[in-house]
Amino acid sequence: MVPPRAADRGETLVEMLVSIVILGIAGVAILAGVEMTVKSSDLGRKQASGGSYVRSLAEVIQNSVQAGGYSTACASYVTPAAKTAAGIPSTYTVQAAPTKVWNGSGWVGCPGTPDNGTQQITLTVTSSGSGAHQAIETLTMIVRKPCTGPVPAPGSQTVKPC
Repeated sequence: MVPPRAADRGETLVEMLVSIVILGIAGVAILAGVEMTVKSSDLGRKQASGGSYVRSLAEVIQNSVQAGGYSTACASYVTPAAKTAAGIPSTYTVQAAPTKVWNGSGWVGCPGTPDNGTQQITLTVTSSGSGAHQAIETLTMIVRKPCTGPVPAPGSQTVKPC
């Protein structure tokens, strides 16, 4: 028999299989990292958009109240027109908790409590998706009944019309 030359020495099948398995495990780890990055980026985008939408809705409600839309009947300020004006897309849902009024010592439910001109509204905007893939943004705002009538002159003893 002729001894093999050093230049003819090749890799064995076991060595090739081990290297392929190692490369496969590394590839799976890299793809899992990329997938996690994409998911977290999507959730961050949904949270940022939801926060922007809930603030836009609060601004629309505040502008409506200033324009004479204050409701002493504790009606919901979240209307389809308000959602449209805030630019909230159909992929986001909007909810408003029941309106509360200030009774002088705390916030209480609206029905049966006289409204003294200060209401608390809690708005929630929820993105599409479920579980960890869903962004929920909540904002609590205070709405005050706008002042009407003339503003008294400085130094006057006249009570403000609010």
